[in-house]
Amino acid sequence: MQTIRYEKDNAGIVTLTFDEPGSPVNTMSIEWQRDLHAAVDQLAAEKEPFSGVILASAKSTFFAGANLKLVLQFTAADAPRCYEEVQAIKRSFRRMETLGKPVVACLNGSALGGGWELALAAHHRVAIDDPRIQFGTPEVTLGLLPGASGITKTVRLLGLAAAQPYLLEGKLMRPREAARLGLVHELVADADELRAHAQAFIRANAQAKQPWDEKDYRIPGGGPSSPKIAQGLVVARRCSRNARAAFIPHPKRSSHAWSKARRSILTPRCASKAAISRS
Repeated sequence: MQTIRYEKDNAGIVTLTFDEPGSPVNTMSIEWQRDLHAAVDQLAAEKEPFSGVILASAKSTFFAGANLKLVLQFTAADAPRCYEEVQAIKRSFRRMETLGKPVVACLNGSALGGGWELALAAHHRVAIDDPRIQFGTPEVTLGLLPGASGITKTVRLLGLAAAQPYLLEGKLMRPREAARLGLVHELVADADELRAHAQAFIRANAQAKQPWDEKDYRIPGGGPSSPKIAQGLVVARRCSRNARAAFIPHPKRSSHAWSKARRSILTPRCASKAAISRS
């Protein structure tokens, strides 16, 4: 693998270290996508038992997401290929989070766009308490929507109302805000503490699951059938139009896609085992 180092220690913990050659940041390059699928295949095929997985970065940031220079070169002819690539990433994320082993993301720096979606594929997130670090999916300000399960997971973790600023307006969060929201589970003083906290979580949670895989899971604040939520959807659409017109005109390109995604995401019982891959 060119962009991911696969290492297993004596305690049986596998560390996937993202380190894209020749780049100051990690991106979802074609090489990284291939390496991700290979790494998840290797995890699934491990003959010796392993106790958990740590997602780490060799860069000063965790993960920058898609390479926008490449995205801007896409044409309509690239759509089928891009769609299949995103579907494959979602499948690998889903496989990783359903291996039956705890997965921890060590957030040593910012995680944006696809990089934040990668972090959300972990069961537990540990971040450095540094106000310079940012998390979130700002693609909407460019007329894009996060396609690798970020919308689905944000709604399922925060609830529809609380998720909207981060999905419709591209709002970013600092580590302390992410911790307050429950999107980051632990804050540490520096990078040296990340691994120790990740190891501790793995030792204490041998059978970690995502919240939506629990039988009693419910979307925070209620689902789309809730009268209060249904009314809020109408207001949110109007507010979103006003925000786009005043501040960020690009999202008008993705408003139709958001409407379709919203209906898919919030369908009752969407939290089945295959739901993340479908959405």
